[in-house]
Amino acid sequence: MGEQLPLISNPAKEKLKAGEPILGVNVFEALTPSVVKIAANAGFDMLMVDAEHALNDDGRLAMFLTLVRDNGMAPVVTVIAPERSLVSRVLDAGAMGIILSHSETADQMRELVNWVKYAPEGARGLAMGANAGYDGSDVARYCREANEAMLVLPKIESPLGVENAGAMMDVEGVDAVVFGPGDLSAKMGFHGEWEHPEVLAAINSVVDAAIERGLAVEPAIMPSDASEYRRELIRGARIFGATRQTEYDLLRGAYEGVLGVYR
Repeated sequence: MGEQLPLISNPAKEKLKAGEPILGVNVFEALTPSVVKIAANAGFDMLMVDAEHALNDDGRLAMFLTLVRDNGMAPVVTVIAPERSLVSRVLDAGAMGIILSHSETADQMRELVNWVKYAPEGARGLAMGANAGYDGSDVARYCREANEAMLVLPKIESPLGVENAGAMMDVEGVDAVVFGPGDLSAKMGFHGEWEHPEVLAAINSVVDAAIERGLAVEPAIMPSDASEYRRELIRGARIFGATRQTEYDLLRGAYEGVLGVYR
């Protein structure tokens, strides 16, 4: 017999485990097949659905998560608290990872890991629905593979989060780190100044700590050209793309580009 195919695998996490970079894009409201297909065709690895700032119908979100998976990308959902009621339902609907917004303590990350992982690593409740491809043929193998496949990411967006970043990254089960520079800059007294030197210094301290630990991390500033991208790769950053933009930003930029010749 040939080698068994996995019951569940996360294409983004597999790339990170191999030391390869991944490309992500944020989605707030546009949970449509066209967004999934265009993102897949463009070459994105991870589609990040925001459940902090946007409200979406549960059924629509569930279908969107399955569609993302079926198109070879990892759907990851941003939640506002490491609570079972927020984490378990989106995982069972098909999410392949959780980003915790405003992550600030190691206890938060331990609680998050607890609800993301099945026993014995955690206490996630068992359901064999969309998350398992509706396949209950080998529950034990599915649970093992799912624990390995899920992504757990703190989102650092406060001075306390920066201060406690090392402790959060040292929690077993944490895979990578992303940032919320908008909130971080505001809380540091620099509203809207995402690239203020003090903001960048804070982010870079976390970037360095993540790289030292072998964790995937975003760069302090997303590259604007190929040479900057190569420099960040050499430094050790592994998460790139439109992870700090929304479909609002991308659509606005495209529209303005079309109209630019007329102004």
